[in-house]
Amino acid sequence: MTPSTLAFGLFFSFLATAAPTALWIGIAWRCDRYEREPAPLLIASFLWGAIPAVILALVFETLFGIEGDGAGASLAREVAAASAIAPVAEELAKAAGLLLIWLIWRIEYDGVLDGILYGALVGFGFAVTENLFYFMAALGEGGWGQWGVTVFLRSVVFGLNHAFFTAFTGAALGAAHLIRSRLGRWLAAALGLGAAIVAHGVHNFGVSVTSVSILGLGLSLIGDAGGVLLVVLIIWLAQRQEQRWLRIELADEVGKLLEPAEHQALQTVKGRWQMLAQARKQGGMKALAATAHFQETATELAFRKHRARVRGPDVRLEQEIAELGARLATRRAQLGV
Repeated sequence: MTPSTLAFGLFFSFLATAAPTALWIGIAWRCDRYEREPAPLLIASFLWGAIPAVILALVFETLFGIEGDGAGASLAREVAAASAIAPVAEELAKAAGLLLIWLIWRIEYDGVLDGILYGALVGFGFAVTENLFYFMAALGEGGWGQWGVTVFLRSVVFGLNHAFFTAFTGAALGAAHLIRSRLGRWLAAALGLGAAIVAHGVHNFGVSVTSVSILGLGLSLIGDAGGVLLVVLIIWLAQRQEQRWLRIELADEVGKLLEPAEHQALQTVKGRWQMLAQARKQGGMKALAATAHFQETATELAFRKHRARVRGPDVRLEQEIAELGARLATRRAQLGV
């Protein structure tokens, strides 16, 4: 490969993996309607997937790689490594970052939707780095023609793979936050990780046997489409669940910290945007910022109250709820600014 080909290859390969990923990340971020996750934590999730998770996966795959003898065993080794070893190594490496967030910043894990977002970000980060290696390898082996085919398959056809694999793990960790028993929480996390490994394994198995039968590619496509649709369904259900939390948990704050119209508006994206637009019209950017903070605090209060309801007595949660109530009262006073 000439220096100019290498330079152009790196540039266009990075563009080919980064551009569609940025689009998918924007869509995933928009799915988190009611409480936006902290940008530094989302960036950290992406970076974990892009660097440490890739390194850990390579170490795991090297340690547990399958050895074999003879040309006849090469396909079997490839299929076993791709569908058994790689999914376990890569999903464990990605899950390690999610577990760190869950253990250290668990206050940000309000439910399934948050877990899906963090899991998807880790997966997108992993895909960006992995795709870059695959694109450059394809360019070196088969020129720009093979490069184009690889870009199309990995960035377009299978562009959501790593995100939806790891979204299963994240969703399970988010659900675990709402389970009272410690054993139940760890079982939920294990089931989510298992689902991610199985989905990853089905995809890799189909791709690895495509050289023998085109049905393998069909298996990967069907498995991936089904997995993505399942994640979309979980997102929709989680959004409806969060809407119910806002309606139920803030109902007893009406007449105290909330006006009836505010309680109603907080339950829908349209209502929230109307509150913000009205604040901007009446008081400018200062009123807009105050209203945004008011909405954020009310949402956090509703989510903490729901967690306390399902988890049972928890001194720390009760303190958080009291602090959020006081903060919401302060935010209300600032709405007139």
